[in-house]
Amino acid sequence: MPESIPSRQRALVLERHCEDLIEAIEGLKVAERPVPEPGRGQVLVKIEAAPCNPSDLVFLQAKYGALKTLPSVPGWEGAGRVVASGGGWLAGWLVGQRVASALEGDRDGTWAEYFLADASDCIPLSPKLPIDQAASLIINPLTAVGLLETARRRRHRAAVHTAGASQVGRMILAIANEAGYPVIHVVRRRAQVDLLRALGTEHVLDSSRDDFSEQLRAASADLGATIAFEAVAGPMTGRVLNAMPPGSTVYVYGALSEEPCSGIDPIGLLFRDQTVTGFYLARWLRKQNRLSIFLKARRVQQMLIAGRIATGIERRASLDEAADAMKQYVHQMTDGKVIIHP
Repeated sequence: MPESIPSRQRALVLERHCEDLIEAIEGLKVAERPVPEPGRGQVLVKIEAAPCNPSDLVFLQAKYGALKTLPSVPGWEGAGRVVASGGGWLAGWLVGQRVASALEGDRDGTWAEYFLADASDCIPLSPKLPIDQAASLIINPLTAVGLLETARRRRHRAAVHTAGASQVGRMILAIANEAGYPVIHVVRRRAQVDLLRALGTEHVLDSSRDDFSEQLRAASADLGATIAFEAVAGPMTGRVLNAMPPGSTVYVYGALSEEPCSGIDPIGLLFRDQTVTGFYLARWLRKQNRLSIFLKARRVQQMLIAGRIATGIERRASLDEAADAMKQYVHQMTDGKVIIHP
C-alpha cells in the first residue's frame, strides 16, 4: 500500500546569510514548507538522517560557490527512504529503497523531513549500513577517494594532506594505507600526532613546530611527494607548496582557516614548475560515469560496514535541537559531526 505523503513538512530554513557563523546558525528557524512533488526522473526521499558538514556552514555564510534563492533549506547530503517517484524506470525502481543522495542546485536541501532528489544522484544503500553512516556517505568519503585517485592517476608517488585529523583526513589515512600509498599527514598539535600514529601512520607532522617546514621538505623529498591536498588555506597553502619538490601541485579543496591562500613563493611558480589549483567534489563527480560512481560508493559502504573507515559523530539532534548542536560543532569539529534526525 503506498505511503501517505503529507502536503506540508517541518524543515530548518535559512532566511538570510550572515558572515558571522554563530549569527548565521542562530538565524536558522524551524518552519513549515511544502512537500515537493517529484518530476520525471526525480524521487521524493523521506529523510532519516542528514549531517552538518563544513561546506554547509560555509553556505550559511554565503561563501560557498553554489548559492540558493532564500529562504531555503540547507543541507547538501542525507539518507532516507524513497517514498515516491515522478516517473522513469530508475526513479520507479528506487521506490521503497533506502538511498543516500547529495544536492547541487537551487532547491531545498536535506535538513527537512522530505527531500527532492534526482534519481541518477541516488546511491542505494546496503541494509547493513547504519543510517548515521549512510547520511555522510557522499561528501567526505568520496572526497577522500577522489583526491587519492587524482594523485595516483597523475602518477604522484606520494601526497601531503593538511587536515590530517579531520574526518576526511582519517578516511584518506585508512584508504591510502589499504592501497599502500604514502601520505604525509599534517596536523596542528601534538595530541593529533599521537592520534594518527595510533591509527597506523608514521608520516605525520605537527605544523605548530618551529621546524615544520624543514621536516616537510625532508619528508616530501624522501617519499617523492609532489601533490598536496589542502583543506586549510591561508598561509598553510604557501608553507606546504614552498617546502615541496619542483613540479609539485597543491589541490585546494577547503578553507578551514576562512582566509585566502597566501605565502606562495612566486619563484616556485616561475622556475620550479609548481602550481596551485582547486578540487571540487561535484565537478569531479560530473566527470565520472554512473557505473564508476556506483562502484566507488559500494566500496565505501563496504569499508564503513567493516569499520575500516567511519564518520565520527559527536551529537545527534532533532530539527529543534540542530542549531544549538551546530554551535557546539563549530568549536570542536574534529570530535565528530552533528547528525540531524528530522
